[in-house]
Amino acid sequence: MGKKPAVPLIVFALAATCLAGCSRRKLIDRDEARSAIRSARSFAAESVAFIDFVVQGRATHHFAEAHAAYLQNEVERSAKELEGAVAEPAAAASVSDCRMQFHQIVAELSEIRAALDDKDRLVASKARMEQIRENLEKANPHP
Repeated sequence: MGKKPAVPLIVFALAATCLAGCSRRKLIDRDEARSAIRSARSFAAESVAFIDFVVQGRATHHFAEAHAAYLQNEVERSAKELEGAVAEPAAAASVSDCRMQFHQIVAELSEIRAALDDKDRLVASKARMEQIRENLEKANPHP
């Protein structure tokens, strides 16, 4: 008679390995925090330029809808990556600020998508996006 494999033990070991692998989160240091902030600032700047382009009547409605959706998807993707990371203590405040600003950019891009035919709303959204960009300048961690 052979020994029966310890099935519960094997299942437990596999589950523990899986959980350990899934629980690992990317660690963000100051340089990576600066990079995330630059990325968010870039999205805010591109959004401001995009709003100007739309307000000036230089974009077709179809292009404006598609580009606003593209921007929103990219910002959401970047925000999700940042949400899944853990900041080193020296970068924690900057990462927290950056996360908040990413969420505000997403909200503004949603507003922009809803306001493509309303210049007044777009101009107001542009002002808020410029404020977000300024906030990101202040969030940059110092060396």
